[in-house]
Amino acid sequence: MASQQPTPKHHDETALIALEQALKDACQVLKAHDPDRDWAKDAEVQQALAEKLMDLVDNGVKDPRELCRRLLESFELEAPHSIRMGEG
Repeated sequence: MASQQPTPKHHDETALIALEQALKDACQVLKAHDPDRDWAKDAEVQQALAEKLMDLVDNGVKDPRELCRRLLESFELEAPHSIRMGEG
C-alpha cells in the first residue's frame, strides 16, 4: 500500500512575493545580528525559516513585514554568535 503524501499547497503570487520579501528581510536582520555566520549555508536555520514562513502563510499572513516580524519572533537572538529556535 502506498504511503499518503500531503497534498502540496499552492499559493498565489501575492503570497509568494511576501514570502520572498520576508525571507530577505529576516536574513538581513540575522546577518546584522551575527555578521560572521554564513546564514545561507546553515541548512538547519534555512529549514526552520522556510517551515515557519510556510506555516504563517498557510494561516493567512501575507504581509511581508508581519511575516518577517513573526518569523524573527520565533528566534531567540542571544549572544552575538548564537541563535536558536523558540518554542512557538
